[in-house]
Amino acid sequence: PHATDALYRRALECEQTPKERSLALTNLAWALMKVGGQKEAIDHLHAALDIDPKLSLAFMHAGMCHQTFGQTETAVSCARKCFELTDPNNGEAIALAEFQLAFALLFNRNYVEGFKAFESRFAARLPNFLLYPYPKWKGEHGKTLFLVADQGLGDTLSFARFVEQASKCCRYIHMCVQSELRRVFEHAFRHLPNLNFLPSPSNFPGDADAWSTFVSLPFALGLTDEEIKSSPNIDMPRFPMSKQWMVPDRKFHIGIAWAGSPLNDIDKHRNIPIHHFMELYKVPGIQLYSLQVDAKKTDLNLWGFAPLIRDLSGYLRDVADTCSVLQSLDLVVTVESALGHIASMSDMECWVPYSHLGRDYRLGANEKAERLWTPKHRVFQQSDDMRWEPVFERIVEALKEKVDAHMV
Repeated sequence: PHATDALYRRALECEQTPKERSLALTNLAWALMKVGGQKEAIDHLHAALDIDPKLSLAFMHAGMCHQTFGQTETAVSCARKCFELTDPNNGEAIALAEFQLAFALLFNRNYVEGFKAFESRFAARLPNFLLYPYPKWKGEHGKTLFLVADQGLGDTLSFARFVEQASKCCRYIHMCVQSELRRVFEHAFRHLPNLNFLPSPSNFPGDADAWSTFVSLPFALGLTDEEIKSSPNIDMPRFPMSKQWMVPDRKFHIGIAWAGSPLNDIDKHRNIPIHHFMELYKVPGIQLYSLQVDAKKTDLNLWGFAPLIRDLSGYLRDVADTCSVLQSLDLVVTVESALGHIASMSDMECWVPYSHLGRDYRLGANEKAERLWTPKHRVFQQSDDMRWEPVFERIVEALKEKVDAHMV
């Protein structure tokens, strides 16, 4: 993006038609947005729109900038304008415009309209679902449903709260979930007689009438904003586990994760170099435990932190094991990843070092935003300098207060 930035700046020095200049300004703004330059980007986008007030892409980027600023209503307004100006005959462009509108709405807490618009993700990003041998479920009663995961592990888990409502509408549900969630869901839905578990991936069930995904359930069920917000967690398992992994002479035990799935679009923004977590040891009496289970767990040895951060990956076969470990911890500190969703579903206090450019609509556009399904989450947000050092300084101060209160 830095090279792209420089090239578009050079292009603006060239002789251009008004149309070429408006596009160059818009593309320069996009390059700046990738490296945190939203404040300069918005000026270029306004300049582009002064030249061409019907440039839909400039409105899309402007909406994303305002979302970063926490100006969610303005972001929605820009995203709507982008959608209105996009050629309805251009299927790919209209799907992308609606996809961006969906996130603007969800960050603005317009859940019903937001989840409806989010159905555009299939045309925009996941066209393979549209090739399924049966139609998408629209909430009809009496159907046999093929229910699959189309987002990450944390999304499947948090949207599982709507499965029981779906089961009341359907004759039968074939549920295809990630293997890491199998035991959790077998426990949570053991009382539902019309639900069958399938391994992932799985063949299409021959008796299904329709398909849906977990994240599509609020839209398919026709839920209101209040019904979406108030839908309770599933019953998470509390399987007993030996505590031999705990460090006996420490008083306050903290589980951490510093990276999420590399398949997520925001991964490069939310991941945190592990050495920042060592700042937490400025607080006496604590012990850190790594709940990182992917390839990033090797950072413990690469950075020489294995003696200080106990690696629990060997104890964590799946999410059910993670739930068992969380019962023995006092706090979780994690990037906005699946672990945060697991902590929320397990009613565990969780602190999130929150990236300036990543973010999750469930946590909101900023620290003060209304949270969706995460009542015990606390957000420590990056400023527009995108540095983690000030974030962890604030976490350390908050941790001192918490540990002092815990020791009393």
